Amino acid sequence: MGAEPPSPSPETPQPQPQPSVIRADLDRLEQILEHLQVSCTRDTRGRLATRWPSYSLFFTLDGEGEVYAARTIYDRFFTVDDKPAIRGILDEWNRDTTGLKVYTATDDDGTVIVVSEATMHVGGGVTGEQFAATTTAWLNAAGSFHLWLSQRLPLAGLPGDPA
Repeated sequence: MGAEPPSPSPETPQPQPQPSVIRADLDRLEQILEHLQVSCTRDTRGRLATRWPSYSLFFTLDGEGEVYAARTIYDRFFTVDDKPAIRGILDEWNRDTTGLKVYTATDDDGTVIVVSEATMHVGGGVTGEQFAATTTAWLNAAGSFHLWLSQRLPLAGLPGDPA
């Protein structure tokens, strides 16, 4: 006579339904931002833009909907001569954190600006929860970096306040 398999105990977790996978799009992103009470506008390039007192944050999906990105442009303007000191500060952030990466960009007139960027591959779809959580994390990271940068710039002899 064979042994009977044990019956599951009442504490045995039951399989949970899997969240549905969605296709990320800007309309859904706009709903997430509204839910977070973050005002946004669509710019002429099709990006969703949010404006904060010291920076602008742009959310994009590439043409194929494969890559979701957030790019923040900070209201801090420097000269090319300041660039080595700024790079040293940004290198510290990039070494010590993950997710949000920061760099400088130089305009045609020689003005140096600070930019942060985060990306996520969404081509296979994401859950609504992943999309919302990522968006929230990127909003928080942009603000955290702004505060961090405000503290680090004076230590390097650069202006700590936004322009």
